[in-house]
Amino acid sequence: MKSVLSSGGDAFQFTIDFTISKRYVMTSFRRSLFFAAAAICSASLLPSAQAQTSLSTGDGFLKVSSQMPEEVRLGESFNYTVEVTNISDAVTLHQVKLAQKSAEGLTIESVSQSGKQQNEKKSQSEDKQKKNNNSKNQMVIQMLKPGESRKFDVEAVADKEGEIRSCLEVVSYKPAICLTSEAVKPKLELTKFAPKEANRCNVIEVEYTLKNGGSGDVGPITITDSLGDGLATIDGEKELKFNVDGLKAGDTRKFLARVYASKSGEFGSRAVAKADESELSSRSQKTQTKVVSADLVANVNGPNRLYGNDLAHFTATITNQGNAPAEDVRINLMWPAAANLADLSEPQLKSGDQSQQSNSKKQSEGQPTVAKSDSQSGSNSENGKNSEQSQQDNSPKMAEEMLTIEKLNPGQSATIDYAIRTGELDEIPTKVKATSVCTVDPAKSEENATTRATATAMARAKVVRLPALQLTVVDDEDPVKDGSEVIYTIKVWNEGDAIDNNVRLTAELADGLKFVSADGPTELKEDGQSIQFAPIKKMQPGDEVTYTVKAEGDGEGSVRLTTQLASQSLSSKITAEEPTRIFKR
Repeated sequence: MKSVLSSGGDAFQFTIDFTISKRYVMTSFRRSLFFAAAAICSASLLPSAQAQTSLSTGDGFLKVSSQMPEEVRLGESFNYTVEVTNISDAVTLHQVKLAQKSAEGLTIESVSQSGKQQNEKKSQSEDKQKKNNNSKNQMVIQMLKPGESRKFDVEAVADKEGEIRSCLEVVSYKPAICLTSEAVKPKLELTKFAPKEANRCNVIEVEYTLKNGGSGDVGPITITDSLGDGLATIDGEKELKFNVDGLKAGDTRKFLARVYASKSGEFGSRAVAKADESELSSRSQKTQTKVVSADLVANVNGPNRLYGNDLAHFTATITNQGNAPAEDVRINLMWPAAANLADLSEPQLKSGDQSQQSNSKKQSEGQPTVAKSDSQSGSNSENGKNSEQSQQDNSPKMAEEMLTIEKLNPGQSATIDYAIRTGELDEIPTKVKATSVCTVDPAKSEENATTRATATAMARAKVVRLPALQLTVVDDEDPVKDGSEVIYTIKVWNEGDAIDNNVRLTAELADGLKFVSADGPTELKEDGQSIQFAPIKKMQPGDEVTYTVKAEGDGEGSVRLTTQLASQSLSSKITAEEPTRIFKR
């Protein structure tokens, strides 16, 4: 075997001659070149094992390997392969061209690329170029990246007996250094979640999720959320702030904030995430939270007027007209300490038209319980404040009874019936006050975190008191003999509940009666048949007085004593008569 390398101008030719006897096995050899062109020649006899030859260019860029059967049959087609590999580490080869320079004893019928690319799929454009450029005598590779290989299948026919030879020349290739870098794009995605509705008395939890949905890392990030008026953090801050030390591509961070509302209403805001070292930022969607609370309304129904010592009956009603339950509702009933609480019912709960009795077995949502009475003292935490005012208003000192309802739902009412005995009062004022207090316990500012639902109502009943004078007259004997005496007893009393003034009594003797004497609680004046008693200045309720008139029968027949009563309260006189029959012996 001999090898010849020649060069001429820009093209070089490297020839390998194989002289082998029958069943000679061709060994591979490698020769380094420092030129841009080289050739590989393969020879074979008739069919046997495979002969393999490889060649690397001197610049260390390209390696060409060829494999041909050692023996083939005359006149029959056979195949061999050519593999081209870029053996450099960082140099891409373009326009790699190989050509069949000479063939002795064989005819090349076809060349097709079937090699497997190691690092990249073949593009459609390269496939088209293969068809156009890969002819029987030429092999073209448009681009060969570092470490990448291409294989070509060659189909040939042996034309003569004896040694056959095929020479393949590396015509040219263009080395190029390619610099690569990866372009990345970080992307911040901020999401805020807040409940659509929250109770004024509870902590509101707000969740923030920050995601880097891009392909690059982000440095320090700050998340802020201005809560606005009415909302605050547990620490009392009006603005939420979270610091993120950095976020890698695809990473997510979550934050949970606990806030509370100092009042009811609609609250909404957007959170903003901003990178500290760039203009990268993201805004969340605006969340809207409706903060609900209890709203108590009080009402007292009772008589505007009552008479004498009748009981004053009142009904107190407490209604939650808000949109959240009222917890621990305290109801204070107040009335004059000079009067007496005669009756107090158990509270009743009513939802809509369906009332519910205050029964511990039936009430699962709120059980009224009677607390200790402050009847002996009109001053507690509230009345202490109003004691001076009550003195200025000349208001009576008030007694008090307190009841507690654990829970009053929206739309639910509690009713309490009670009765007051008026005593000596001319007016009965009564007041009901309902209070529900709740505090967001974790909050540092108890004042801002405490809400009170309070309702008050008053009613007054005027006590109407009237005197009621009664008059009776009775004779002690009937019939009476002519010339005998008869005594008339006259009684006057006030059975009303008010004082009567200037009570005056007169008596008139009929013909047939002769005045003898008279007596009474006041002085009298007799004028013939008429007797007038001096007025009684005041007659208290229940007072009773007795008058007597003594007369003598004079004649025969039926006679009578007529009495009349007048007073300041009477619009007309009251008349009472007592008939007596006189007879002769």
